[in-house]
Amino acid sequence: MDLQLSALFQKVLEYSRDEALRTGWRNICPDHIMLGILRHGDNSAVSTLEAAGLSCDALKQSLDDAVFVSDQVPWDELENINLCESAVSLLQHASLEAARCSSDFVEPLHFLLACSRISGSYTHDWLEEHAVSLRALVEASGCPWDSYGLNAGAAQKDAAAPNPEILAAAIEKRIRDGYVTDNPHVS
Repeated sequence: MDLQLSALFQKVLEYSRDEALRTGWRNICPDHIMLGILRHGDNSAVSTLEAAGLSCDALKQSLDDAVFVSDQVPWDELENINLCESAVSLLQHASLEAARCSSDFVEPLHFLLACSRISGSYTHDWLEEHAVSLRALVEASGCPWDSYGLNAGAAQKDAAAPNPEILAAAIEKRIRDGYVTDNPHVS
């Protein structure tokens, strides 16, 4: 199965590259994707955060504080900024969230749900600090929890979920040309 990113999510990834550059990074990490989602503003993840009673401005400020470094990357290096391994991994998980939501395309909401489920990003930590569970986000999105794919029907939906190895290849093919980093902030 080929990874299908919505046109809106592809635009978010463009913003994410800008956010990585703005914050002094030479790679796009998961929190840069979230900053791209917040920058876009008019999408399912932002609507869900607001429906859950969360401040997108507070999340943006928290992420800026966490990822901003003083060393700036020149604008002419924008095209050399690619996804780091943790961002690729979360995009794979976002595709699984899309399958659980019976969606053919990865949308910003699916990335938010993946961030909620998988630790290792400041976004995940911020959601935990604000006691926001995966279930709360799913319900705030308007999707009933019992139809989300975690109940008896989950086995069928998960069986149709894409293979993570195939997803990794698709992400690499569609989003970046290889993985190279000299960024000291990426382990």
